[in-house]
Amino acid sequence: MAKKRKKEDTVQMTLDASDGKNDKMQSKLTDLPGVGEKTVESLIQAGFDSPEKIAKSSANTLAKKVDGVGRATAGKIIAAAKKMTEPVKKKPTKKKATKKEVKRSRSKKKPERSEKAGKSDAPMTKLPGVGKKTRDSLIAAGYDSVEKISRSKAAKIAKDVEGVGKATAERIVEAAKNLTKPPKKKSKSEKKRKPKETLPKTASAEIAMTELPGVGKKTRQSLIAAGYDSVEKISRSKPSTIAKKVDGVGKKTAEDIVKASKSLTKPPKKKPMPKKKTKSEEPEPKAGSAEIAMTELPSVGKKTRDSLIAAGYDSVEKISQSNPAKIAKDVDGVGKKTAEDIVKAAKTLVPREEESLAIPMKELPGVGPKTKDALVDAGFSSVVQISESKPGEIAKAVDGVGRATAKKIVAAAQELVKSGQESVEEPKLTMRPVRPMKKVPERERAKPVKKKSGLPVPDTVVDLEKEMKKNWAEAQKKIDEREVQKTMKVSALTANETEDRLVREVQMVLNEIVTTGRPAFEIPSRSSDNIVWDEVRDLLLLGMKKISRPYHSLGSVVDATRTARLMEIVFQLLQANLHATKREVFYSDVNLFRDQKYSDRIIEDVASMLQTTRDSIHIVASARGSAMGRVLIRDGGDLIDLTKMGTGGWAITPFLDQVDIIESDAEFIIMSEKDAAVMRLAEAKYWNRQPCIVLTGKGSGDIATRAFLKRLVRELEIPAFALVDSDPYGHYIYSVFLRGSKRLSYESPFIATPELKLLGVLSRDLDEYNIPKAVRIPMEQTDMKRVKDMLKEDFVQSNKEWVEDLRLMLKLKEKAEIQAFASHSFEFLTDEYLPTKLETGDWI
Repeated sequence: MAKKRKKEDTVQMTLDASDGKNDKMQSKLTDLPGVGEKTVESLIQAGFDSPEKIAKSSANTLAKKVDGVGRATAGKIIAAAKKMTEPVKKKPTKKKATKKEVKRSRSKKKPERSEKAGKSDAPMTKLPGVGKKTRDSLIAAGYDSVEKISRSKAAKIAKDVEGVGKATAERIVEAAKNLTKPPKKKSKSEKKRKPKETLPKTASAEIAMTELPGVGKKTRQSLIAAGYDSVEKISRSKPSTIAKKVDGVGKKTAEDIVKASKSLTKPPKKKPMPKKKTKSEEPEPKAGSAEIAMTELPSVGKKTRDSLIAAGYDSVEKISQSNPAKIAKDVDGVGKKTAEDIVKAAKTLVPREEESLAIPMKELPGVGPKTKDALVDAGFSSVVQISESKPGEIAKAVDGVGRATAKKIVAAAQELVKSGQESVEEPKLTMRPVRPMKKVPERERAKPVKKKSGLPVPDTVVDLEKEMKKNWAEAQKKIDEREVQKTMKVSALTANETEDRLVREVQMVLNEIVTTGRPAFEIPSRSSDNIVWDEVRDLLLLGMKKISRPYHSLGSVVDATRTARLMEIVFQLLQANLHATKREVFYSDVNLFRDQKYSDRIIEDVASMLQTTRDSIHIVASARGSAMGRVLIRDGGDLIDLTKMGTGGWAITPFLDQVDIIESDAEFIIMSEKDAAVMRLAEAKYWNRQPCIVLTGKGSGDIATRAFLKRLVRELEIPAFALVDSDPYGHYIYSVFLRGSKRLSYESPFIATPELKLLGVLSRDLDEYNIPKAVRIPMEQTDMKRVKDMLKEDFVQSNKEWVEDLRLMLKLKEKAEIQAFASHSFEFLTDEYLPTKLETGDWI
């Protein structure tokens, strides 16, 4: 028992002693940054029970063993622990030195001090590209002094330290070596030759940076931390990029700094070298050649030149590659027209310069014309500059470039620079030249012969014809005076003209393959934001925006291949003078197109790219419309009288380029949505009562039916009337015949008929003609939504009568078909409704 008590007392004493010791340790450890009570316990449990032990450890080991401590925090703790333990290390117990030791210390003491001053005292932030964050990352990875960095391999630093690339690591190591080198003793001859120029480059750069306006110690440190570690580098950078990357520096200050740095880095004109100029020294005046060339540009004086340089356009070459609209936006006092003249003149001057250009950016993976422009705009204007940059910086500054792509670009740039390709010339032609389409005169068709039928014609129809011709004359006058919106010009072409445009387009793509290595098809955008309603021509037309479909992009290579294949098919059809349906085109290469919706879209792309109609590229859709009445036509050499086509009528051919209108005595046209209504008119031979032509699209109306209606109106110069159901879909069909569809807006001048009037069935007709409630159909929510959507359209809002009729439809919440008139009698449509509507002029 006594022994047991004695043992317990001993344990208790040791525990009390350890508690006191732990309290002392805890008080010391809590002085370290980011170390609280919980972290102290974790440190002691992991075996780091004193600042000395922590100081000897590495950040990786500490972060691995201690719970709740990350790599960055570990680096900070170790750095603080080293500082805490330094006084203890600096005061070793002094021993009496022997005579020999005294002599040795006298001979070695001074050099050792100078070396230590260079090695340990030099701050890490003096190294290029090392700011506060990078310094902390270096310390966290175990590179806690300039001396240690100078003895390390660049590849290992790049691997260990986050955010530091191989090129940056090489620069850091080289600069560290320079800082830790002991100064060499100079010979008397060297001192005489170069009394001032032997100053280290870093010192001269620092002095120059403080000479810049608004740059003090803090701003200088911020600039260095952001990678702008020399005046020369600042002079080559864009003010907007500096303002974005450097804390506390605004755009105006950045402009002043860049301007001042450019003036500081100019080679001095006075103090010429006494030596004779050698061949290697002759290219020096090139720094000023850009200025001389800039003043040669039209409207560019000294002030404009300075404004251009301040905005980042510091050479004629850079101006030649820039967008005039962007120059007008960036440079004060330069308008869009002046900018266009400057860029045009710059492009003519650039080929005369014989400077060796940088490595072509097209050599870098994933860098096309757009990415190249984005890199240049962000301040990465050469492959050498990219090779010296961090992927993170590029990814942050350049739109559309991610971190992974940036890493590939930087790695490829470094390889190119190392392989010594500095003198390789970049192709002069980097952008597709803008070549306007050859103007094609409108195809002149033989004018049809107009005759008189002798049948009665309502006065309202005669008046409408006169009004229509007057509107045409006014619209043409505005077009001639250019008072219309700028839209894409589309022409109906012959086979030879289409083939010529196709070949020219292919030649341009081949030229891009040879010159830039990045071919692309330029296709007009058919998105909703590029579709405009032209009030003068009263049509939905395609705007001037274009999209690029390159081969080198994974996102568009399939479509680009399909486009090329379709162009080949079109060329074959034109050569053989044959036509093909959309279905036939799809089956010509079903494995490539996969689905007909893709081949249909490419067909429309090619037609709009060549600025022509689908008929002109000899690809047609299956037609389903029919026509009959008082007109004589020639179809493929055969004369056809549409009054003698029975009750079925003439099937409208999709090959309308082979159809000519010969003669007619019709005074108006009736376009019916329903085939059933046309059958009623055909049985009654309505064209023998009133001189007219009747046609139907049997629904929404295919392109051939719409195009034939357009030709009848324009060539015969007679009005047309639409007969559709009194429902939202009927009004939509009318709008398609009237204005054209958004999808085929580029073909609107050839398939839309803005002269078309809505004769019926109107919403107000339901009550006026006593349509029974029994044959009226209640409207659904989808119907209501379609009407509301139509009321938002500009061309609907411009027609007040149409708006009123649609609003009445919403109010009644009822719809009815053309066949509803059969509730009165089967002849009501031909005997009562149509004659009354035409004589009273009751249309929209």
